[in-house]
Amino acid sequence: MSRGKKIVIGIIGLLVLLCGAFMLFVNWANSDEGQAAMNEVSTKQAIESATANAQATIQAEADAKAAATATAVMAAINERMQNMTLVHENTFEEGTPLLNEFGEDLEPYYRDGIPELIIPWNGSTILPIGMNLTDFVAEVDCEANGTFCGIAYSYTTDSEGKNHYFASGIGRADTFFFEDLYAKVPSFNWDHKNFAPSTSKEFLHHIRVERFGKVLRLYVNGELMEERILNYPEAVSGDVGFFFGKASNDTGIQTLRMDNFRVWKLP
Repeated sequence: MSRGKKIVIGIIGLLVLLCGAFMLFVNWANSDEGQAAMNEVSTKQAIESATANAQATIQAEADAKAAATATAVMAAINERMQNMTLVHENTFEEGTPLLNEFGEDLEPYYRDGIPELIIPWNGSTILPIGMNLTDFVAEVDCEANGTFCGIAYSYTTDSEGKNHYFASGIGRADTFFFEDLYAKVPSFNWDHKNFAPSTSKEFLHHIRVERFGKVLRLYVNGELMEERILNYPEAVSGDVGFFFGKASNDTGIQTLRMDNFRVWKLP
């Protein structure tokens, strides 16, 4: 028998087998057992499809609700900011006392009308406004020459005389920081994300801190640098102050320039 005839016979045999298998499937599908099995598969698929659709609907509703809530919260915050009250202002005019948290007068010298402090010590200090605030906006202009500067907030003293506060600001090499003195182990975290350069003729950087409940936002030269949640129930409110100092690993005498320290209270 030739090879071609063998191929033809093979194809015909395959078709016969396929037809037989199809007839068996049709017979099974028409049987009670086949109908029950197919109905079970259809029901399962329908349930899975309905469940997936329901979950997608629930997620879409949750996303829409979250977006609406966020929008409402921001609208409420914006309305509050439109009605905030200036409660402290210090433009550091020559002759204005600069009293730190210990009541010490720091006695700056002035260059081009801007006060400048020599920082010979390692550590930090605060110029508090002497007012207990919960929600606020604080701004200051400063230049950290081998030092750091920013805003301290939730500044309190416990029964043992130990100071607690948060602080946010900028330091050397265009870095910004967050300091936490409420933690059991105090932390000082630097972020090396560069911020926009100063646009002022004095080359001072504009720092802005916004506090809404547990939400903190830090802006540098108009750019949002950080947003975080303050997770300490005891740190609801406290004093606010201009914060500055020098890291312990910086050697030599460094300087700091500052201007226009303002604090607003939110209604």
